[in-house]
Amino acid sequence: MNRSSEANAGGSVNFDKPVFLASAATLLGLVITTALLPDSVNQFFSALQSTIVAYASWYYVLVVAIIIVSVLLFAFSSYGDIKLGPDHSEPDYSFISWFAMLFAAGMGIGLMFFGVAEPVMHFLSPPQGTGGTVAAAREAMELTYFHWGLHAWSIYAVVALILAY
Repeated sequence: MNRSSEANAGGSVNFDKPVFLASAATLLGLVITTALLPDSVNQFFSALQSTIVAYASWYYVLVVAIIIVSVLLFAFSSYGDIKLGPDHSEPDYSFISWFAMLFAAGMGIGLMFFGVAEPVMHFLSPPQGTGGTVAAAREAMELTYFHWGLHAWSIYAVVALILAY
């Protein structure tokens, strides 16, 4: 463990004060600005989103494709055999149990709402084209599969590996 995540004798967790203070100040500044100027902040982030969608969508697709390939390489190469934890430890649960718990935790709450709502939302108001059409239904399902499929799980796997290692 590194210094920023070790618990001291009193049970509290040590943390890196400069990182915490900079993060807290940034977040607090954003919250205060949003509370005081909601219309301006909304206009700014809407313009930012439109710019990203118009000029950098390809970048997001490329990054996710690279992440998928990286996760598969990690899983099926010798790196997939690296034990996360002490050499002498044994897992508390079987692979199937871990997979089921992680899958249920990751999908449970999301599917309760978005399993039905997301495709309907994209069908009625698609990013491109007219809502309520056959083309909108096709695009709605494509977006839903993209958001809930291998692409999203690959991103989750990278974050999980970073936290676990």
